[in-house]
Amino acid sequence: MDRSRSKGKKVERAHDGQITEIIYKGQHNHEVPKPNKRAKDSNDINGHANSQSKAELGFQGQMGSLNRQNETVLTNSVPKSSGSPVLGYLAAGILIGPYGLSIICHVHGTKAIAEFGVVFLLFNIGLELSVERLSSMKKHVFGLGSAQVLVTAVVVGLVAHFISGQAGPAAIVIGNGLALSSTAVVLQVLQERGESTSRHGRATFSVLLFQDLAVVVLLILIPLISPSSSKGGSVIGFQAIVEALGLAAVKAFVAISAIIAGGHLLLRPIYKQIAENQNAEIFSANTLLVILGTSLLTASLSMALGAFLAGLLLAETEFSLQVESDIAPYRGLLLGLFFMTVGMSIDPKLLISNFPVIMGTLGLLIGGKTILVALVGKLFGISIISAIRVALLLAPGGRICFCGFW
Repeated sequence: MDRSRSKGKKVERAHDGQITEIIYKGQHNHEVPKPNKRAKDSNDINGHANSQSKAELGFQGQMGSLNRQNETVLTNSVPKSSGSPVLGYLAAGILIGPYGLSIICHVHGTKAIAEFGVVFLLFNIGLELSVERLSSMKKHVFGLGSAQVLVTAVVVGLVAHFISGQAGPAAIVIGNGLALSSTAVVLQVLQERGESTSRHGRATFSVLLFQDLAVVVLLILIPLISPSSSKGGSVIGFQAIVEALGLAAVKAFVAISAIIAGGHLLLRPIYKQIAENQNAEIFSANTLLVILGTSLLTASLSMALGAFLAGLLLAETEFSLQVESDIAPYRGLLLGLFFMTVGMSIDPKLLISNFPVIMGTLGLLIGGKTILVALVGKLFGISIISAIRVALLLAPGGRICFCGFW
């Protein structure tokens, strides 16, 4: 964009008393009227407009500053590793949680809000992608992703059944639960390192996207294969599983189709109308409505999946940069809250009393998954170095294990 033309546009609109901070792609080709006053008057107008713009339009800057200040308070009060705030959030959660100072005793209410941190993160990932780019990743999403989940689930399940002596249904739940990874932690690490668009970053995201779909299947299977299930009988149990999976597939198709169709038909006209009104607050509120609405449409599957689709559709519009700027403060604060709720669930006393067993099991899990995922990645044409990086990122388990094991 021509700098002088951009400045003239801001000055004129601020002088008319209109909001000027929303600048969209594709709208910078309008001609700016030439000033018809003397140089001194023009300078006065420029100074007045700049001061008015700073006074009236500081919402986004203040929110971004507030977000950075909150992150600094939360993360600098505890040790950090390699500059990542994740460990800082976890330690802060342990400190204020029910097993620490007990400042927050009821974690379940906080978790409901914290889950939206992952929703906003996936929405932001969708904004950085495009439909064409996602189509080129389908081999890794459905090929590498399904292979990783199946191979890891089978191996871990067999180890749990024959070595640990777990029953068949329990071994299935353990295998599938430990085959999954933490979407929030992995994507946060990739973004911090600037590796989201790298080869191993795209492969890792593809696997995580498939895992979000696999979670739905796992949560459906758990009550059906439970020994206390009222379905009773292998044939009836098999029919119940097929019916439940079929119903989930229909719901997924309807929800995803509604989001895609509605996005193509409504998103661009709505945002274009709001852009013409030039109201920053309405623009931000509409973005929040889109994120929350699409996530609720896919709540029976994965809230993050709906938000990701919405971000993917908005990425094709000329408003994606402004949308990404608007959600940055909310994403940072909610992600911080998410990691803190994870820390609140950690009992330091239990960790210390079972430290040898926990570390041994953790080492076996990470080592085994690293080898399996690296081998599967190599089979799908990923270089050995990238495959090892993908494996190390996906090796730790995710929070879905707690849902399944509980």
